[in-house]
Amino acid sequence: MFARKFGKRGMILLYFLFVFLPFTGFLTGEASLSDIWLNGRRLRLLANSGLLAFLSAGGCLFIGLFAALFIHNSFLRNRKGRWFFLLMAPVPYYIYALTWMYLIRFLGRADRRLMSSAMTGLLPCVFVNIFAFLPVTAGLILAAMEALDGRAEEMGTVYAGGNRVFFHIILPEILPALVGTGAFVFVLSITDYSVPSLFQFSTYTLEIFSRYSAGASLKEVGLLSLPLVSAALLLLLLMLKSISSFSLRCRKGKKEGLKITGGARGMGVLAFLLCILQIVIPVSMFLLHMENWSNFISSVSLCAGELLSSLVMAALAAVTAVLPASFAGTEASKRGKWYAVLLLFPMAVPSSLIGMGLLRAVNGSAFHALSRTVLFPAFGCAVKYMPFAAFLFAVQSRRIAKEELELGRIYAPDGRSFFWNILLPAYRPALLGSLVLVFVLALGEESIALILMPPGCEMLAVKVYNYLHYGASELVSGFSLLTVLVTGALFFILFEMLQGKRRKGQ
Repeated sequence: MFARKFGKRGMILLYFLFVFLPFTGFLTGEASLSDIWLNGRRLRLLANSGLLAFLSAGGCLFIGLFAALFIHNSFLRNRKGRWFFLLMAPVPYYIYALTWMYLIRFLGRADRRLMSSAMTGLLPCVFVNIFAFLPVTAGLILAAMEALDGRAEEMGTVYAGGNRVFFHIILPEILPALVGTGAFVFVLSITDYSVPSLFQFSTYTLEIFSRYSAGASLKEVGLLSLPLVSAALLLLLLMLKSISSFSLRCRKGKKEGLKITGGARGMGVLAFLLCILQIVIPVSMFLLHMENWSNFISSVSLCAGELLSSLVMAALAAVTAVLPASFAGTEASKRGKWYAVLLLFPMAVPSSLIGMGLLRAVNGSAFHALSRTVLFPAFGCAVKYMPFAAFLFAVQSRRIAKEELELGRIYAPDGRSFFWNILLPAYRPALLGSLVLVFVLALGEESIALILMPPGCEMLAVKVYNYLHYGASELVSGFSLLTVLVTGALFFILFEMLQGKRRKGQ
Protein backbone atom coordinates (compact mmCIF):
# COMPACT_ATOMS: atom_id res chain seq x y z
CA MET A 1 0.00 0.00 0.00
CA PHE A 2 2.79 2.42 0.94
CA ALA A 3 4.76 1.61 -2.22
CA ARG A 4 1.67 2.19 -4.40
CA LYS A 5 0.93 5.57 -2.82
CA PHE A 6 4.59 6.59 -3.01
CA GLY A 7 4.77 5.65 -6.70
CA LYS A 8 1.57 7.54 -7.47
CA ARG A 9 2.73 10.70 -5.72
CA GLY A 10 6.08 10.37 -7.43
CA MET A 11 4.44 10.30 -10.86
CA ILE A 12 2.29 13.34 -10.02
CA LEU A 13 5.41 15.17 -8.83
CA LEU A 14 7.17 14.17 -12.06
CA TYR A 15 4.27 15.64 -14.08
CA PHE A 16 4.64 19.03 -12.43
CA LEU A 17 8.44 18.91 -12.64
CA PHE A 18 8.09 18.40 -16.38
CA VAL A 19 5.50 21.18 -16.63
CA PHE A 20 7.53 23.81 -14.79
CA LEU A 21 11.05 22.86 -15.92
CA PRO A 22 10.92 25.15 -19.01
CA PHE A 23 10.12 28.15 -16.82
CA THR A 24 13.34 27.83 -14.83
CA GLY A 25 15.03 29.07 -17.98
CA PHE A 26 13.24 32.42 -17.62
CA LEU A 27 14.89 33.12 -14.26
CA THR A 28 18.18 34.08 -15.85
CA GLY A 29 19.16 37.32 -17.51
CA GLU A 30 18.49 40.99 -16.87
CA ALA A 31 15.03 42.56 -17.01
CA SER A 32 12.86 45.10 -15.25
CA LEU A 33 9.19 45.47 -14.53
CA SER A 34 9.04 48.06 -17.30
CA ASP A 35 9.22 45.16 -19.75
CA ILE A 36 5.72 44.16 -18.72
CA TRP A 37 4.38 47.66 -19.49
CA LEU A 38 1.64 47.59 -22.11
CA ASN A 39 2.13 50.62 -24.34
CA GLY A 40 -0.25 51.53 -27.14
CA ARG A 41 1.41 49.22 -29.66
CA ARG A 42 1.41 46.19 -27.37
CA LEU A 43 -2.18 46.82 -26.38
CA ARG A 44 -3.13 46.76 -30.06
CA LEU A 45 -1.22 43.49 -30.52
CA LEU A 46 -2.95 41.98 -27.48
CA ALA A 47 -6.29 43.17 -28.86
CA ASN A 48 -5.45 41.52 -32.21
CA SER A 49 -4.70 38.25 -30.42
CA GLY A 50 -7.97 38.47 -28.49
CA LEU A 51 -9.96 39.31 -31.63
CA LEU A 52 -8.48 36.37 -33.54
CA ALA A 53 -9.17 33.99 -30.65
CA PHE A 54 -12.72 35.32 -30.15
CA LEU A 55 -13.67 34.99 -33.82
CA SER A 56 -12.09 31.54 -34.03
CA ALA A 57 -13.87 30.26 -30.92
CA GLY A 58 -17.17 31.88 -31.88
CA GLY A 59 -17.08 30.53 -35.42
CA CYS A 60 -16.20 27.03 -34.24
CA LEU A 61 -19.00 27.01 -31.65
CA PHE A 62 -21.64 28.34 -34.05
CA ILE A 63 -20.81 25.90 -36.86
CA GLY A 64 -20.09 22.99 -34.50
CA LEU A 65 -23.37 23.44 -32.61
CA PHE A 66 -25.57 23.33 -35.70
CA ALA A 67 -23.52 20.54 -37.26
CA ALA A 68 -23.96 18.44 -34.11
CA LEU A 69 -27.67 19.30 -34.02
CA PHE A 70 -28.15 18.11 -37.60
CA ILE A 71 -26.12 14.90 -37.14
CA HIS A 72 -27.82 14.07 -33.84
CA ASN A 73 -31.27 14.30 -35.44
CA SER A 74 -30.64 13.10 -39.00
CA PHE A 75 -30.20 9.81 -40.84
CA LEU A 76 -26.78 9.52 -39.14
CA ARG A 77 -28.31 9.28 -35.67
CA ASN A 78 -26.85 6.36 -33.65
CA ARG A 79 -24.70 5.28 -36.61
CA LYS A 80 -20.95 4.85 -36.40
CA GLY A 81 -20.49 6.98 -39.52
CA ARG A 82 -21.73 10.08 -37.69
CA TRP A 83 -18.16 10.68 -36.49
CA PHE A 84 -16.82 11.00 -40.06
CA PHE A 85 -15.79 14.66 -39.58
CA LEU A 86 -13.20 13.66 -36.96
CA LEU A 87 -10.95 12.10 -39.60
CA MET A 88 -9.32 15.51 -40.10
CA ALA A 89 -9.25 16.38 -36.40
CA PRO A 90 -5.57 15.53 -35.85
CA VAL A 91 -4.14 17.24 -38.95
CA PRO A 92 -1.85 20.27 -38.36
CA TYR A 93 -2.85 23.87 -39.09
CA TYR A 94 -0.75 24.09 -42.25
CA ILE A 95 -3.13 21.71 -44.03
CA TYR A 96 -5.84 24.39 -43.91
CA ALA A 97 -3.34 27.20 -44.45
CA LEU A 98 -2.34 25.61 -47.73
CA THR A 99 -6.01 25.02 -48.57
CA TRP A 100 -6.70 28.75 -48.13
CA MET A 101 -3.77 29.66 -50.35
CA TYR A 102 -4.99 27.37 -53.11
CA LEU A 103 -8.56 28.67 -52.87
CA ILE A 104 -7.50 32.31 -53.06
CA ARG A 105 -5.17 31.64 -55.97
CA PHE A 106 -7.96 29.86 -57.81
CA LEU A 107 -10.46 32.67 -57.16
CA GLY A 108 -7.78 35.26 -57.86
CA ARG A 109 -7.76 34.26 -61.53
CA ALA A 110 -10.97 36.22 -61.91
CA ASP A 111 -9.85 39.20 -59.80
CA ARG A 112 -6.18 39.75 -59.00
CA ARG A 113 -7.05 42.21 -56.25
CA LEU A 114 -8.56 39.34 -54.25
CA MET A 115 -5.24 37.55 -54.10
CA SER A 116 -3.35 40.57 -52.83
CA SER A 117 -5.94 41.45 -50.16
CA ALA A 118 -6.90 37.98 -48.89
CA MET A 119 -3.49 36.33 -48.57
CA THR A 120 -2.59 38.25 -45.42
CA GLY A 121 -4.34 39.60 -42.35
CA LEU A 122 -7.07 38.48 -40.00
CA LEU A 123 -9.39 36.68 -42.45
CA PRO A 124 -7.12 33.78 -43.45
CA CYS A 125 -6.07 33.29 -39.81
CA VAL A 126 -9.71 32.95 -38.72
CA PHE A 127 -10.44 30.57 -41.62
CA VAL A 128 -7.52 28.30 -40.72
CA ASN A 129 -8.34 28.26 -36.99
CA ILE A 130 -12.04 27.55 -37.54
CA PHE A 131 -11.43 24.66 -39.91
CA ALA A 132 -8.57 23.31 -37.79
CA PHE A 133 -10.66 23.25 -34.59
CA LEU A 134 -14.08 22.54 -36.13
CA PRO A 135 -13.83 18.72 -36.03
CA VAL A 136 -12.96 18.63 -32.33
CA THR A 137 -15.55 21.30 -31.50
CA ALA A 138 -18.36 19.50 -33.32
CA GLY A 139 -17.27 16.19 -31.80
CA LEU A 140 -17.35 17.48 -28.22
CA ILE A 141 -20.74 19.14 -28.72
CA LEU A 142 -22.18 15.99 -30.32
CA ALA A 143 -20.80 13.91 -27.44
CA ALA A 144 -22.42 16.33 -24.97
CA MET A 145 -25.79 15.93 -26.74
CA GLU A 146 -25.53 12.15 -26.72
CA ALA A 147 -24.56 12.11 -23.05
CA LEU A 148 -27.89 13.70 -22.03
CA ASP A 149 -30.67 11.67 -20.52
CA GLY A 150 -33.15 11.27 -23.38
CA ARG A 151 -36.23 11.19 -21.14
CA ALA A 152 -36.48 14.98 -20.87
CA GLU A 153 -36.16 15.25 -24.66
CA GLU A 154 -38.87 12.64 -25.21
CA MET A 155 -41.19 14.32 -22.71
CA GLY A 156 -40.65 17.70 -24.37
CA THR A 157 -41.63 16.39 -27.79
CA VAL A 158 -45.06 15.50 -26.41
CA TYR A 159 -45.85 19.15 -25.69
CA ALA A 160 -43.69 21.11 -28.15
CA GLY A 161 -41.94 20.94 -31.50
CA GLY A 162 -38.35 19.96 -32.09
CA ASN A 163 -37.02 23.53 -32.24
CA ARG A 164 -38.51 24.48 -28.86
CA VAL A 165 -37.22 21.28 -27.28
CA PHE A 166 -33.72 22.00 -28.54
CA PHE A 167 -33.54 25.66 -27.53
CA HIS A 168 -35.36 25.29 -24.19
CA ILE A 169 -34.23 21.84 -22.98
CA ILE A 170 -31.14 20.56 -24.79
CA LEU A 171 -29.23 23.83 -25.28
CA PRO A 172 -29.31 24.85 -21.56
CA GLU A 173 -28.14 21.34 -20.61
CA ILE A 174 -25.12 21.35 -22.93
CA LEU A 175 -24.25 25.01 -22.27
CA PRO A 176 -21.38 24.14 -19.86
CA ALA A 177 -19.85 21.89 -22.53
CA LEU A 178 -20.21 24.70 -25.09
CA VAL A 179 -18.51 27.20 -22.81
CA GLY A 180 -15.70 24.76 -22.00
CA THR A 181 -15.13 23.95 -25.66
CA GLY A 182 -15.07 27.63 -26.55
CA ALA A 183 -12.54 28.27 -23.78
CA PHE A 184 -10.24 25.58 -25.18
CA VAL A 185 -10.38 26.99 -28.71
CA PHE A 186 -9.89 30.54 -27.43
CA VAL A 187 -6.80 29.64 -25.38
CA LEU A 188 -5.24 27.56 -28.16
CA SER A 189 -5.85 30.37 -30.67
CA ILE A 190 -4.58 33.25 -28.53
CA THR A 191 -1.33 31.43 -27.72
CA ASP A 192 -0.61 30.28 -31.29
CA TYR A 193 2.33 31.72 -33.18
CA SER A 194 2.41 29.77 -36.44
CA VAL A 195 -0.81 30.84 -38.17
CA PRO A 196 -0.43 34.63 -37.58
CA SER A 197 3.21 34.48 -38.69
CA LEU A 198 2.28 32.62 -41.86
CA PHE A 199 -0.34 35.21 -42.86
CA GLN A 200 1.54 38.24 -41.49
CA PHE A 201 -1.11 39.21 -38.94
CA SER A 202 0.52 41.04 -36.04
CA THR A 203 -0.33 39.48 -32.67
CA TYR A 204 1.15 39.50 -29.20
CA THR A 205 2.77 36.09 -29.65
CA LEU A 206 4.68 37.44 -32.65
CA GLU A 207 5.89 40.34 -30.49
CA ILE A 208 7.22 37.87 -27.93
CA PHE A 209 9.02 35.80 -30.56
CA SER A 210 10.45 38.87 -32.28
CA ARG A 211 11.91 40.13 -28.98
CA TYR A 212 13.51 36.73 -28.43
CA SER A 213 14.92 36.72 -31.97
CA ALA A 214 16.32 40.22 -31.41
CA GLY A 215 18.46 38.94 -28.53
CA ALA A 216 16.35 39.90 -25.51
CA SER A 217 17.03 37.97 -22.31
CA LEU A 218 14.63 35.21 -21.40
CA LYS A 219 13.65 37.05 -18.23
CA GLU A 220 12.59 40.01 -20.38
CA VAL A 221 10.70 37.68 -22.74
CA GLY A 222 9.03 36.01 -19.75
CA LEU A 223 7.87 39.33 -18.31
CA LEU A 224 6.66 40.42 -21.73
CA SER A 225 4.57 37.24 -22.04
CA LEU A 226 2.90 37.61 -18.62
CA PRO A 227 -0.16 39.60 -19.86
CA LEU A 228 -0.95 36.97 -22.49
CA VAL A 229 -0.35 33.95 -20.23
CA SER A 230 -2.24 35.58 -17.35
CA ALA A 231 -5.26 36.29 -19.57
CA ALA A 232 -5.32 32.69 -20.81
CA LEU A 233 -4.94 31.30 -17.27
CA LEU A 234 -7.70 33.59 -15.98
CA LEU A 235 -10.02 32.31 -18.70
CA LEU A 236 -9.22 28.69 -17.79
CA LEU A 237 -9.92 29.49 -14.13
CA LEU A 238 -13.25 31.13 -14.93
CA MET A 239 -14.28 28.28 -17.21
CA LEU A 240 -13.01 25.50 -14.95
CA LYS A 241 -16.48 24.41 -13.90
CA SER A 242 -17.58 24.21 -17.53
CA ILE A 243 -14.42 22.34 -18.54
CA SER A 244 -14.88 19.82 -15.71
CA SER A 245 -18.42 19.08 -16.94
CA PHE A 246 -17.18 17.27 -20.06
CA SER A 247 -18.42 13.74 -20.48
CA LEU A 248 -17.68 11.40 -23.33
CA ARG A 249 -20.32 8.86 -22.34
CA CYS A 250 -22.62 8.43 -25.35
CA ARG A 251 -26.08 6.98 -24.86
CA LYS A 252 -27.88 5.25 -27.67
CA GLY A 253 -31.03 7.28 -28.13
CA LYS A 254 -34.34 6.39 -29.70
CA LYS A 255 -34.40 5.76 -33.41
CA GLU A 256 -36.11 9.03 -34.36
CA GLY A 257 -34.57 12.36 -33.47
CA LEU A 258 -36.10 15.80 -33.11
CA LYS A 259 -37.84 17.34 -36.10
CA ILE A 260 -35.82 20.51 -36.58
CA THR A 261 -37.44 22.98 -38.97
CA GLY A 262 -37.01 26.45 -40.43
CA GLY A 263 -33.81 28.42 -40.04
CA ALA A 264 -32.36 25.99 -37.49
CA ARG A 265 -32.59 23.15 -40.00
CA GLY A 266 -31.10 25.32 -42.74
CA MET A 267 -28.15 26.26 -40.52
CA GLY A 268 -27.75 22.59 -39.58
CA VAL A 269 -27.55 21.51 -43.22
CA LEU A 270 -25.04 24.27 -43.99
CA ALA A 271 -22.88 23.38 -40.98
CA PHE A 272 -23.04 19.69 -41.94
CA LEU A 273 -21.84 20.56 -45.45
CA LEU A 274 -18.94 22.55 -43.96
CA CYS A 275 -17.93 19.47 -41.97
CA ILE A 276 -17.85 17.54 -45.25
CA LEU A 277 -15.97 20.30 -47.06
CA GLN A 278 -13.26 20.49 -44.38
CA ILE A 279 -12.32 16.99 -45.53
CA VAL A 280 -13.09 17.15 -49.24
CA ILE A 281 -11.57 20.54 -50.12
CA PRO A 282 -8.05 20.00 -48.69
CA VAL A 283 -7.70 16.51 -50.13
CA SER A 284 -9.07 17.61 -53.53
CA MET A 285 -6.76 20.62 -53.65
CA PHE A 286 -3.72 18.53 -52.87
CA LEU A 287 -4.60 15.94 -55.50
CA LEU A 288 -5.17 18.62 -58.14
CA HIS A 289 -1.92 20.43 -57.45
CA MET A 290 0.16 17.26 -57.37
CA GLU A 291 -1.06 16.59 -60.93
CA ASN A 292 0.08 12.94 -60.83
CA TRP A 293 1.15 10.30 -58.35
CA SER A 294 4.77 10.50 -59.46
CA ASN A 295 4.93 13.92 -57.79
CA PHE A 296 3.56 12.37 -54.62
CA ILE A 297 6.22 9.67 -54.73
CA SER A 298 8.85 12.38 -55.26
CA SER A 299 7.49 14.29 -52.26
CA VAL A 300 7.66 11.17 -50.09
CA SER A 301 11.25 10.49 -51.13
CA LEU A 302 12.26 14.11 -50.49
CA CYS A 303 10.74 14.19 -47.01
CA ALA A 304 11.43 10.58 -45.98
CA GLY A 305 14.11 11.61 -43.49
CA GLU A 306 12.00 14.41 -42.01
CA LEU A 307 8.97 12.11 -41.81
CA LEU A 308 10.97 9.45 -39.97
CA SER A 309 12.37 12.03 -37.55
CA SER A 310 8.87 13.41 -36.95
CA LEU A 311 7.39 9.95 -36.34
CA VAL A 312 10.14 9.05 -33.89
CA MET A 313 9.84 12.39 -32.11
CA ALA A 314 6.03 12.16 -31.88
CA ALA A 315 6.19 8.58 -30.56
CA LEU A 316 8.73 9.54 -27.89
CA ALA A 317 6.60 12.54 -26.91
CA ALA A 318 3.51 10.35 -26.53
CA VAL A 319 5.27 7.75 -24.40
CA THR A 320 6.91 10.43 -22.24
CA ALA A 321 3.69 12.35 -21.65
CA VAL A 322 1.13 9.64 -21.00
CA LEU A 323 2.51 7.93 -17.88
CA PRO A 324 2.80 11.00 -15.60
CA ALA A 325 -0.36 12.49 -17.17
CA SER A 326 -2.36 9.37 -16.30
CA PHE A 327 -1.61 9.69 -12.58
CA ALA A 328 -2.02 13.47 -12.51
CA GLY A 329 -5.27 13.39 -14.49
CA THR A 330 -6.99 10.72 -12.41
CA GLU A 331 -6.35 12.83 -9.29
CA ALA A 332 -8.07 15.92 -10.73
CA SER A 333 -11.53 15.05 -9.35
CA LYS A 334 -10.11 14.72 -5.81
CA ARG A 335 -8.26 18.02 -5.76
CA GLY A 336 -9.27 21.66 -5.76
CA LYS A 337 -9.56 24.12 -8.62
CA TRP A 338 -5.97 25.33 -8.26
CA TYR A 339 -4.73 21.81 -8.88
CA ALA A 340 -6.75 21.75 -12.10
CA VAL A 341 -5.35 25.15 -13.16
CA LEU A 342 -1.78 23.96 -12.59
CA LEU A 343 -2.63 20.74 -14.40
CA LEU A 344 -3.75 22.67 -17.50
CA PHE A 345 -1.12 25.41 -17.18
CA PRO A 346 0.91 24.54 -20.34
CA MET A 347 -2.24 25.05 -22.43
CA ALA A 348 -2.08 28.75 -21.58
CA VAL A 349 1.58 29.08 -22.61
CA PRO A 350 2.65 29.60 -26.24
CA SER A 351 4.66 26.68 -27.62
CA SER A 352 7.52 29.01 -28.51
CA LEU A 353 7.95 29.96 -24.82
CA ILE A 354 8.16 26.32 -23.80
CA GLY A 355 10.84 25.78 -26.43
CA MET A 356 12.81 28.86 -25.35
CA GLY A 357 12.69 27.93 -21.67
CA LEU A 358 13.75 24.34 -22.24
CA LEU A 359 16.62 25.41 -24.47
CA ARG A 360 17.98 27.69 -21.75
CA ALA A 361 17.31 25.25 -18.90
CA VAL A 362 19.06 22.29 -20.55
CA ASN A 363 21.98 23.99 -22.33
CA GLY A 364 25.02 24.00 -20.08
CA SER A 365 23.40 21.67 -17.55
CA ALA A 366 24.14 18.03 -16.76
CA PHE A 367 21.52 17.14 -19.40
CA HIS A 368 23.18 19.15 -22.19
CA ALA A 369 23.72 16.00 -24.27
CA LEU A 370 19.92 15.74 -24.54
CA SER A 371 19.87 18.81 -26.80
CA ARG A 372 21.81 16.89 -29.47
CA THR A 373 19.17 14.17 -29.86
CA VAL A 374 15.60 13.89 -31.08
CA LEU A 375 14.60 13.42 -27.42
CA PHE A 376 14.88 17.18 -26.94
CA PRO A 377 11.97 18.29 -29.19
CA ALA A 378 10.08 15.17 -28.07
CA PHE A 379 10.36 16.27 -24.45
CA GLY A 380 9.24 19.79 -25.36
CA CYS A 381 6.15 18.42 -27.13
CA ALA A 382 5.45 16.14 -24.18
CA VAL A 383 5.48 19.11 -21.81
CA LYS A 384 3.16 21.10 -24.07
CA TYR A 385 0.62 18.33 -24.65
CA MET A 386 0.64 16.48 -21.32
CA PRO A 387 -2.42 18.48 -20.17
CA PHE A 388 -4.44 17.07 -23.08
CA ALA A 389 -3.60 13.54 -21.99
CA ALA A 390 -4.32 14.40 -18.35
CA PHE A 391 -7.68 15.85 -19.39
CA LEU A 392 -8.69 12.59 -21.12
CA PHE A 393 -7.75 10.58 -18.03
CA ALA A 394 -9.69 13.01 -15.82
CA VAL A 395 -12.79 12.62 -18.03
CA GLN A 396 -12.46 8.83 -18.07
CA SER A 397 -12.00 8.78 -14.30
CA ARG A 398 -15.37 10.50 -13.85
CA ARG A 399 -17.03 7.75 -15.92
CA ILE A 400 -15.72 4.87 -13.80
CA ALA A 401 -17.70 3.80 -10.76
CA LYS A 402 -15.21 3.94 -7.87
CA GLU A 403 -17.15 1.25 -6.00
CA GLU A 404 -16.44 -1.24 -8.77
CA LEU A 405 -12.73 -0.48 -8.62
CA GLU A 406 -12.69 -0.93 -4.85
CA LEU A 407 -14.48 -4.26 -5.15
CA GLY A 408 -12.03 -5.34 -7.81
CA ARG A 409 -9.11 -4.34 -5.60
CA ILE A 410 -10.55 -6.40 -2.73
CA TYR A 411 -11.32 -9.54 -4.71
CA ALA A 412 -8.35 -9.51 -7.09
CA PRO A 413 -5.77 -12.17 -6.15
CA ASP A 414 -2.92 -9.63 -6.25
CA GLY A 415 -2.01 -6.17 -7.43
CA ARG A 416 -0.79 -7.38 -10.82
CA SER A 417 -4.07 -9.13 -11.56
CA PHE A 418 -6.01 -6.03 -10.49
CA PHE A 419 -3.97 -3.84 -12.82
CA TRP A 420 -4.17 -6.04 -15.94
CA ASN A 421 -7.73 -7.33 -15.58
CA ILE A 422 -9.58 -4.37 -14.02
CA LEU A 423 -7.70 -1.07 -13.93
CA LEU A 424 -6.13 -1.18 -17.40
CA PRO A 425 -9.38 -2.14 -19.23
CA ALA A 426 -11.23 0.62 -17.35
CA TYR A 427 -8.76 3.27 -18.51
CA ARG A 428 -7.97 1.78 -21.94
CA PRO A 429 -9.99 4.42 -23.90
CA ALA A 430 -8.11 7.25 -22.17
CA LEU A 431 -4.78 5.47 -22.62
CA LEU A 432 -5.22 4.84 -26.35
CA GLY A 433 -6.81 8.22 -26.93
CA SER A 434 -4.07 10.14 -25.12
CA LEU A 435 -1.28 8.23 -26.88
CA VAL A 436 -2.73 8.99 -30.31
CA LEU A 437 -3.69 12.56 -29.37
CA VAL A 438 -0.22 13.52 -28.11
CA PHE A 439 1.34 11.69 -31.08
CA VAL A 440 -0.61 13.57 -33.75
CA LEU A 441 -0.31 16.93 -31.98
CA ALA A 442 3.46 16.48 -31.67
CA LEU A 443 3.62 15.37 -35.30
CA GLY A 444 2.19 18.73 -36.39
CA GLU A 445 4.03 20.89 -33.84
CA GLU A 446 6.17 23.52 -35.53
CA SER A 447 7.26 26.09 -32.91
CA ILE A 448 8.84 23.69 -30.42
CA ALA A 449 10.45 21.62 -33.19
CA LEU A 450 11.87 24.78 -34.80
CA ILE A 451 13.56 25.87 -31.56
CA LEU A 452 14.65 22.50 -30.13
CA MET A 453 15.45 20.29 -33.12
CA PRO A 454 19.07 19.09 -32.98
CA PRO A 455 21.62 19.85 -35.73
CA GLY A 456 21.13 17.78 -38.86
CA CYS A 457 17.59 16.79 -37.93
CA GLU A 458 14.54 18.53 -39.42
CA MET A 459 10.92 17.78 -38.68
CA LEU A 460 8.23 17.50 -41.38
CA ALA A 461 6.17 20.35 -39.89
CA VAL A 462 9.19 22.67 -40.02
CA LYS A 463 9.94 21.65 -43.62
CA VAL A 464 6.38 22.35 -44.72
CA TYR A 465 6.34 25.63 -42.78
CA ASN A 466 9.48 26.78 -44.59
CA TYR A 467 8.10 25.75 -47.98
CA LEU A 468 4.85 27.63 -47.36
CA HIS A 469 6.74 30.88 -46.94
CA TYR A 470 8.14 30.47 -50.44
CA GLY A 471 4.78 29.61 -52.00
CA ALA A 472 2.78 26.42 -52.38
CA SER A 473 3.91 23.81 -54.89
CA GLU A 474 3.26 20.23 -55.86
CA LEU A 475 5.93 19.18 -53.34
CA VAL A 476 4.12 20.90 -50.46
CA SER A 477 0.88 19.27 -51.64
CA GLY A 478 2.60 15.90 -51.47
CA PHE A 479 3.94 16.62 -47.98
CA SER A 480 0.50 17.72 -46.81
CA LEU A 481 -1.34 14.79 -48.37
CA LEU A 482 1.12 12.45 -46.69
CA THR A 483 0.40 14.11 -43.35
CA VAL A 484 -3.36 13.75 -43.89
CA LEU A 485 -3.00 10.06 -44.76
CA VAL A 486 -0.82 9.29 -41.74
CA THR A 487 -2.91 11.18 -39.17
CA GLY A 488 -6.23 10.07 -40.68
CA ALA A 489 -5.12 6.43 -40.66
CA LEU A 490 -4.03 6.67 -37.04
CA PHE A 491 -7.35 8.15 -35.99
CA PHE A 492 -9.30 5.54 -37.98
CA ILE A 493 -7.35 2.70 -36.33
CA LEU A 494 -7.95 4.17 -32.88
CA PHE A 495 -11.65 4.64 -33.58
CA GLU A 496 -12.04 1.07 -34.78
CA MET A 497 -10.18 -0.24 -31.73
CA LEU A 498 -12.45 1.69 -29.36
CA GLN A 499 -15.57 0.62 -31.25
CA GLY A 500 -14.43 -2.99 -31.14
CA LYS A 501 -13.86 -2.83 -27.39
CA ARG A 502 -17.27 -1.23 -26.91
CA ARG A 503 -19.02 -3.95 -28.93
CA LYS A 504 -17.11 -6.60 -27.03
CA GLY A 505 -18.11 -5.02 -23.75
CA GLN A 506 -21.76 -5.09 -24.77
